[in-house]
Amino acid sequence: MPRLGITNFKDMKVICAGVRELLGITETLWSRSIADPPRDSMGLFLEKKSTTGERADNLTYQQFLDDTHQSERHESQQ
Repeated sequence: MPRLGITNFKDMKVICAGVRELLGITETLWSRSIADPPRDSMGLFLEKKSTTGERADNLTYQQFLDDTHQSERHESQQ
């Protein structure tokens, strides 16, 4: 956000909350336990997209869902 001229942390938090609301996702708590149920698929997709690189840039939501379902089927067969 600093590249966009947004440097105030409070402003960043407001913008991030607005984006989360528009996308229909919830904020992940820093104290989230790995014993908790898995997060929603959109949140996981956006987490995957947050990395840099060509693979993340080209990943679509549908590809992410297909990969997720494929890996779930593979794990259930083992």
